[in-house]
Amino acid sequence: MVLPVHNRADVLPRAIQSVLEQELKDFELIVVDDGSSDDSARVAESFGDSRIRLIRLEQNRGGNVARNEGIRAATSPLIAFLDSDDRYLPNKLDRLVGEFERRPELDLLVDSFIKVQPPGSRNAQVVRRNPVINDRELFRTALFTRRLWKATPAITVRHEAAFKALFDETLRRLQDFDFLIRVSEFANCASTDEVLWVKYWDAAAISAQDDMIPANVELVRRHPEYLSTRAYRPGLAYALRLSTWRRLKRGDAKGIGRDIRNLADAFGGREAARLSWEALRPRPVLRG
Repeated sequence: MVLPVHNRADVLPRAIQSVLEQELKDFELIVVDDGSSDDSARVAESFGDSRIRLIRLEQNRGGNVARNEGIRAATSPLIAFLDSDDRYLPNKLDRLVGEFERRPELDLLVDSFIKVQPPGSRNAQVVRRNPVINDRELFRTALFTRRLWKATPAITVRHEAAFKALFDETLRRLQDFDFLIRVSEFANCASTDEVLWVKYWDAAAISAQDDMIPANVELVRRHPEYLSTRAYRPGLAYALRLSTWRRLKRGDAKGIGRDIRNLADAFGGREAARLSWEALRPRPVLRG
């Protein structure tokens, strides 16, 4: 497992403890301290477990750099990811290892999770359950059309596939999306509805929502098929709808205008108008 951390000494013990409490005891946990100025590295060392390896980066270089350092250092044939503020359920590793042993042709698996909601939400937690997909092209369609809950800790991948792809160290958002796109170009990818970990609400993620459309525009630059392929582009239109809905909830009409201008600047006014129209329509049913 690869666990990047930057100044999260307060929640890191929960993440590490969830790994130590796994039913499967044969693992390596690589904690990559991304230039923290708090006690994150000391927290990792305090567990005194030989299965935990600590890598220290002298400067804060971002989560993708930290994950790549962990991938390069890993010796296990399978790599899973964990964020410092999340935790695994006790059966996660056992279930994943069993699935990859049962299916030697499988290169990457996206699992499902529980999301702990922000304070004041109607439900304290919700289940983010993925569809069961065992076909690579159907996986790519589900990915591009945003039918997959694809947070990085949901990803388990064979070491050679992870090393071939690595995370794009220049991306600040949608790095999990980009990683999955690139792995799925050459590897056998699948998803499961089995719930295996818990994601906790993070206030910092709310401010990042303002960058949704610029982040998707950047993804199109890297992967033009996101816009040009008829089966994939409903996902881009859905991103616009989701951003619009969030802005409406906040009364941010100017933000909606900025989103449309971002699309027009990147793809032209006609394409921006088409995407705006498509955002009003439901996404096609995923068929497989």
